[in-house]
Amino acid sequence: MKGLMKYFFFLFIPVVLIILWLSGVFHPRISAKEITREVKVVEGVKVGRVKVMNRSLLSFAGTIVPTDRAEISTRSMGYVSYVGVKEGQYVKKGELLLRIDPRDTKAQIEVARQRVVQAQKQYKASLAQYEVAEKTYRRFKALLKAGAVTPHEFDQVEAQYKSAKAQLEAARSGVEMARQNLKAVQANLSYTEVRAPFSGYVVSKNVDVGDIARPGYPLIVMEKTPYRVEVSLPERLYRRVKVGDTLLVYVESLKKKTYAKVVEVQPSVDPSSRTFRVKALLRDRDIRSGFYVKVFVEEPVHRMILVPERAVYKRWDFTGVWVVKPDNTLELRLVRLGRRIDGYVEILSGLEGDERIVVDGLERACEGCRVGG
Repeated sequence: MKGLMKYFFFLFIPVVLIILWLSGVFHPRISAKEITREVKVVEGVKVGRVKVMNRSLLSFAGTIVPTDRAEISTRSMGYVSYVGVKEGQYVKKGELLLRIDPRDTKAQIEVARQRVVQAQKQYKASLAQYEVAEKTYRRFKALLKAGAVTPHEFDQVEAQYKSAKAQLEAARSGVEMARQNLKAVQANLSYTEVRAPFSGYVVSKNVDVGDIARPGYPLIVMEKTPYRVEVSLPERLYRRVKVGDTLLVYVESLKKKTYAKVVEVQPSVDPSSRTFRVKALLRDRDIRSGFYVKVFVEEPVHRMILVPERAVYKRWDFTGVWVVKPDNTLELRLVRLGRRIDGYVEILSGLEGDERIVVDGLERACEGCRVGG
């Protein structure tokens, strides 16, 4: 019996006390209300509203073209003695672009002038012969009536008169032809100086001093301002784009946004492509021809949600947006993106459209944190 009591006090009771201590019986109890999670407050984040639109901006590929384009050549062949422009230079209408050595043309003019002098001398000689033949003809005609000459003699005189008259007409025509030839050669002198047909930019210069200019070969290419954008739109937008409308234009290579006013709409639709052509004058005069651009056209939609591109949070394969809940705490919401439109991106799913989101300072945002300020 004493051994049993000894076993109870020295073995069983200590084991029970250890179990009670481990279970927390001897520790003071803490109320659950006293354990609260501390919410982190973040500063330096900018909050904005989600943008909801009932119109969609559709983008189409376009090209910048000049209002007018001229490939300037000359009718005179010769040595180029002067070039007064360079590529990219703006010139006014009538300004001298290049000059061809006029010495050959001037020599041709002098030859043509001498031919005029010779033709005039020939005319004077023919005129003198005609006047003599005419007087003889009149005299013999009177003598024939009086019976003083035979008809044969009169016929000879009449033939000489008619020949002199024909020679006079030929000489007169020769003078006129020589004068016209002189005018033509003198006109060639004006083609030795090539001038700008309109005010615009020199986009290509294919000649230098010392080259031989050939008729019909383009020496200088000019483009007239203002520049315009040409774009083909689908037939469903035919009634939506009209002359006078303003279109948003984005030049991707320059990262530049501008606007263009519609000045011409093709009156028919191309049956092969089901598109129609639209031409619009650019408001920005610094954009040159040849650039690829995106032209945006509005189209009514049921509902489109947009957020700024900088508000999209990306990490590996995750794409989301930091949403500010009504209690000003942050929640990272998974979203699916659509088109990018003028600095905004379309949200296809993940947002309802009435949320507040973090648009700046995304690196400071954290799940469950409270927005300060």
